[in-house]
Amino acid sequence: MELLGDKVKLESPVVHVDQSGDNVIVETLNHEIYKGKYIISAIPPILTEKIHFTPELPTIRNQLIQRLPMGSVIKCMMYYKEAFWRKLGLCGATIIVDDEAPISVTLDDTKPDGSIPALMGFILTRKAFRLANVSKEERKRKICELYAKVLGSEEALHPVHYEEKNWSTEQYSGGCYTAYFPPGIMSQYGRIIREPAGRIYFAGTETATQWSGYMEGAVQAGERAAREILYIMGKISKDEIWVPEPESKEVPALPITTTFWERNLPSVPGLLLFLGWSTFITSLATTGFFAYKKGLLS
Repeated sequence: MELLGDKVKLESPVVHVDQSGDNVIVETLNHEIYKGKYIISAIPPILTEKIHFTPELPTIRNQLIQRLPMGSVIKCMMYYKEAFWRKLGLCGATIIVDDEAPISVTLDDTKPDGSIPALMGFILTRKAFRLANVSKEERKRKICELYAKVLGSEEALHPVHYEEKNWSTEQYSGGCYTAYFPPGIMSQYGRIIREPAGRIYFAGTETATQWSGYMEGAVQAGERAAREILYIMGKISKDEIWVPEPESKEVPALPITTTFWERNLPSVPGLLLFLGWSTFITSLATTGFFAYKKGLLS
């Protein structure tokens, strides 16, 4: 932020975008005016409904943004006097597959030097809906009891501090981690998500073709939108818009190898279906043989 200086404006929500003239004019809530030849919108699609556009956005764009709700997550930080789970030989990362459990995923968020021991947990989707209606203290109690059960330690019941963030109440995000496509929306409107509207170009992690929903996807989308504008300005060729991501030198890509059995064994649903048909055919043959012996079949 220090290097960017006043190039980044914080606490300046945009309320109006006018591209009816020679320039695109952007107006903020506190009546600041900015002008440019092109703009890039990198906010979640649904939040563009908070902005007035002149002229209006294309019909199909309006239809798309009304159909992309944000996800629902409550992020929970439980701080402890010490990382007791490490003393138990545990890493602090868990996946909890219990519909009644408030937390679905946890991570050890202790600082690299071992200070500020903490467990970071996530209340996801329908659990976030359900637990949003109870008090913060009640959520804390439920989470502590869950951690004590999962980690097998009474120390989990005695945190020194608790913080949480319900992203669904955040006015300028609307939820997290990202917008999601309900059934049928991708096939009907998916191609629109990256199409510019006049001189307005769209980025944001939802428009990424790799790592959509993550920070990596947001970076990819922003660079792609910038190159689209550079192409319109005649600065680069069309072939340069979609540049493949360079391979990481620190973490090189490795091929995924599989064994013969991994490649050829059926999936669990496929195996159950096979066993079900096998049982049905066996039962049918047994019934037919019994009927034949009894003279019921010739």
